[in-house]
Amino acid sequence: MRRLTCIFLVIMSFQPSMRASGEKRPWVDGLVRKIYRSLTNVSPKKDTAYILMSPLPWSFTLDNTMISTGFKYHSDIDVTEYQPGDLSFVNGTTIKASFDSRMQRHLHKKVGLSVGYGSLRLSGGVEIGSKNPGKNSFFSVSLRMPTYGATVRFIRLQDYMDGELMVEGAPPMMFVSDYPGSMRTFTGDVYYLFNGRRFDYNATQGCNVDQRRSSGSLMTLAKYLQGDLSMDRRDQFMLSVTEGLYSYTTQQVSLGLGYSYNLVAYHRDSDDRRNWKGYRNLTFNLTAIPMASVYNHMYSLEHLGENNVNKTRLDGTIVPTFTFRSGLSFSWNRFGIVGSVVYNRFGFEGMQTTIWRNNRHLKNEFRTKTDFDDLTAKISLVVRL
Repeated sequence: MRRLTCIFLVIMSFQPSMRASGEKRPWVDGLVRKIYRSLTNVSPKKDTAYILMSPLPWSFTLDNTMISTGFKYHSDIDVTEYQPGDLSFVNGTTIKASFDSRMQRHLHKKVGLSVGYGSLRLSGGVEIGSKNPGKNSFFSVSLRMPTYGATVRFIRLQDYMDGELMVEGAPPMMFVSDYPGSMRTFTGDVYYLFNGRRFDYNATQGCNVDQRRSSGSLMTLAKYLQGDLSMDRRDQFMLSVTEGLYSYTTQQVSLGLGYSYNLVAYHRDSDDRRNWKGYRNLTFNLTAIPMASVYNHMYSLEHLGENNVNKTRLDGTIVPTFTFRSGLSFSWNRFGIVGSVVYNRFGFEGMQTTIWRNNRHLKNEFRTKTDFDDLTAKISLVVRL
């Protein structure tokens, strides 16, 4: 992305010198104009009675973001001893166990900056005043066109794990990790609006477009998730509880159909289009998109001692996922305040997987259920230039 941006700026900077030297490159001029128009101009398909594009293409945003991202892992395990072990099980005895583990749900407060040019936006942030271990951060890039858009986002968190181990015939064991676990989530989404002519999904996201009149649209959403959770292998207690399992990776693709609506509570156009004086706008957004995973699997890594690691794949079934968003945007001249709450949930239910241990003398059968979810609340100060 940075390379493309640099190339675009270099091409624009050389346009005057090309004309001065008499060198004609119509394909370069045409490409630059096309890219510029696509980023900054309202599409001819847009109804300008409903959609207003600001004449100020640049937007700078100071973000105060609060993120609560969670991971919950549950596994039902049938353990079968084929030879007497340390606990003197009868040959062929099966015991049932279940294991629950969670990353503690702290609210991570971050300060960040966003820079937008037309329909392009880059955002990033780091945690401040954190009592949690590690340096937590997030980064996102988005492209928002009139009827479609795409966003990729990366979140990195470190926090302690807690959980419960239950074994048939024994009391439950509660635990908290001695070392923090690390979670990384990478999400990408692509949406399409069926009523892109009168509705703009960006109107409450600090971009350079506003909703003049209330309108809504059916929309489709495709979302990709890769979530990684790793426990510190120095934590011998956690490794003993999980029988060596220390890392989980889930990958999902989900598809959904939902509805988004912009309610314009107040709007007043500016008489000074150059300086944007006198402009006022207050818009609320509500979006709900139920989804279902169509591609779903998980990998787990098992530490067997020294540098010996065993990798196991769990194939998942189709499970429901969900995206919800609520937002508001208040504009006063070229300044604005934007607030939003976004909730994403991804689920995983794996089919039964068998792992043999101790030279095939011990058989573990796993049935796995996992939830990744994140709740993001953001309030931003916006200036348009």
